[in-house]
Amino acid sequence: MDVKPVSLMAAAMLAAISAAPAAADGLASHKAVYDLLPGPMSGQTPYDGVEGLVTRSVERTCDGWIVAEHMVMRVLTRVGGVIDREIRFTSWEALNGTRYRFAATIKSKAGDEDKKLNGRLEVPREGAAGEAVYAEPPGKKVKLPEGTYLPVGNVRQLLAAARAGDKQVQFHVFDGTEENGPELMSSVITARLKAGEGKGMRTSWGPMGTGPGWRVSSAFFEIQGDQPPSTPSFQLTMEILDNGVPRHMEMDIGGFIIVQALKEIQPLPEPQCG
Repeated sequence: MDVKPVSLMAAAMLAAISAAPAAADGLASHKAVYDLLPGPMSGQTPYDGVEGLVTRSVERTCDGWIVAEHMVMRVLTRVGGVIDREIRFTSWEALNGTRYRFAATIKSKAGDEDKKLNGRLEVPREGAAGEAVYAEPPGKKVKLPEGTYLPVGNVRQLLAAARAGDKQVQFHVFDGTEENGPELMSSVITARLKAGEGKGMRTSWGPMGTGPGWRVSSAFFEIQGDQPPSTPSFQLTMEILDNGVPRHMEMDIGGFIIVQALKEIQPLPEPQCG
């Protein structure tokens, strides 16, 4: 079972109404906690439920963005089994999107999995083609095609397209945890959300979590050489706010939907840069 950190989203994914001052690009530094909950299930899925917690922080520094995520998840199967998974992920991304460092550990007792990923990349400009070089596993290298964006950069691209009135946008995304390198993200912007509008609203979130945003549906495709992708590896529907906060996410992994629902959020201090 392959469940990504969803930092792209985070990770990832302007003009914010926020409890903290927004950065120059409109994205707000914050720390958020999400509940993992089961969504609708089809008769074809082998899974019967999910529970867990995700803690994610997105913090601006004077020269970049630090994204950190910790996910603990238990998936129940229809035959009475349990699939457990723990993911720790951190990354640093330069403000201009040209340099990137990442590290992740992925553990699962049920799958006897204990994976470590660690690497970096540098490109001449944001979105340019390049190559990620891994320290773990040693010798691993991944090609990035033209139009590939990193966790914070892909949020900026998505929100810029929404603000421009685009209904559909497509580009490659990379955070370092993809087994086969960058994935193609094809997104449809389906609705504009007013302040206070959306799923599971809580006044306790304050303006940082209840501001205006967008409802977006995205499909992610693995790149298969020169062949155009056909079937998505997974699909994601989310509410992403103007300040870059992903408030509600529903990931469809094939008849089984895992919901990340915002539980609590707080601003992080903005850096005092000379």
